[in-house]
Amino acid sequence: MRKMFQALFKKGLQLSVINIWRNKFLSLATIFVIGIIIFIFNIILGINFIAQKSLYELGQKVDLIVYLKDTTTEAEAQNLINDVKTLPAVKEAIYTSKEQALSDLKATHPDLSLSFEKYNLENPLPASLNISTENPTDHQKVADFLNQDQYQNLLSTVNTGDNSIISSISKNLSALGRFTNQIIFWLIITFLVGGTLIILNALQMAIFARRQEIEVMKLVGASIWFIRMPFIIEATIYAIMANIFAFLMVFSLTQIPGSAIAFGASEWTNILLIELAITIFISVVSSLIAVHEHLFRKSL
Repeated sequence: MRKMFQALFKKGLQLSVINIWRNKFLSLATIFVIGIIIFIFNIILGINFIAQKSLYELGQKVDLIVYLKDTTTEAEAQNLINDVKTLPAVKEAIYTSKEQALSDLKATHPDLSLSFEKYNLENPLPASLNISTENPTDHQKVADFLNQDQYQNLLSTVNTGDNSIISSISKNLSALGRFTNQIIFWLIITFLVGGTLIILNALQMAIFARRQEIEVMKLVGASIWFIRMPFIIEATIYAIMANIFAFLMVFSLTQIPGSAIAFGASEWTNILLIELAITIFISVVSSLIAVHEHLFRKSL
């Protein structure tokens, strides 16, 4: 059984290579179009990844700092923390007392802290609440929450850095992420439908060119799988070559200095293996449909 399959595969591979060479321009066009679709998909995927990563890094670097009045007790501060943590946008809220703020200042800026002691100054640093959000665009939601009248007697100031710039960048990155998600969805549909139709068209032309040869094989009792195998292998070769073509284009972009294509080697490997598996699956299904349609039509 194994030897029979090896012989069948070897003969199928030989016939598929002959057919690809016989229709070399059609084969190149098929590989090129499928490869371009995969390449565009990878570029959009890379842009989406960059947008999401930038948005995450921006959120990691920027916090919302709330300074408390000196009259605010630790119990009131703890109640404020509990209220803030009920917001879905809040990831973490950390309270820093006046004493802890002064201790941190001594550790980071000892010269400045010594001036307080030198001139017998009381601790001028306020207690604060450091709030981390899931997304920088959530800063305004938290600020609006803290601006309620019930918290005004506790708060001194709310520092969000240059909130207008951060908010603008975050909104643009979020919009870019949503836009690329939509493009990725439609590219997947285009890839599934378009790739299937392209391969079907190429195989239909190959079957038409070999219709007499197929009829002879049927008359001499060749099995259905013997007839199908060359076209399955041919479609698989299209899939492999298209993915190699797309990979080479993406790889050439990653070699450009300052390239923004930021996937790591393991991420690219996983993406390319998944794309290869899907492309081969589409190719095999297309070949089975094309051959089955021809055999069924001829059997009528």
